[in-house]
Amino acid sequence: MHEMSYAEAILEQVVRLAKENGAKEVKKIKLVIGELLLINPNQLTFCLNAISRGTPMEGAEVEIEFVKPDIRCIKCGRQYDVPLGVCECGGFVSVNGGKEMILKSVVMEVEDAQN
Repeated sequence: MHEMSYAEAILEQVVRLAKENGAKEVKKIKLVIGELLLINPNQLTFCLNAISRGTPMEGAEVEIEFVKPDIRCIKCGRQYDVPLGVCECGGFVSVNGGKEMILKSVVMEVEDAQN
């Protein structure tokens, strides 16, 4: 289950951002994940919930948006849905994107500086 290693990295980033911004609680995070990472959203959310206990991210909503890769032939420009090594025309296929994991937004409750 590679989702746990991704969850650990996400939690580390979110906790760092919360600390830098003086947030006492993270309400929601939004992730953009490339389909080629083969992430199971239920497993990732489960892992995040399990390891975020006792952190500002505990109980935060997790929204995940999956993005398709841009796979196309370098020679003729034909697009594909799955990565292939060689196009029907004989040209090589380029895979652009689809392997990204982006922490797109973090909604947090920041402590009032006057208190």
